[in-house]
Amino acid sequence: MTPSLATASGLAASGSSSLFLLLVGVALVAVLIAAFWWGSRRVARRRRDARVAQPPPAEARRDSWSAPEQRPE
Repeated sequence: MTPSLATASGLAASGSSSLFLLLVGVALVAVLIAAFWWGSRRVARRRRDARVAQPPPAEARRDSWSAPEQRPE
């Protein structure tokens, strides 16, 4: 056996532990996808609530102060 093959076969995982590592990897990917989905829903809900809390621009302009009209004397 060449040294590189001996090292590779020595470092290779056995069948049961490689199945375990595969399942851990799949579970980790599923958790990351779920966290991204949940976080994007929270951000969308926060943006929607912020839009509801702010008055529409037309109402803000209507209530704003304006200078009185000048009357010619």
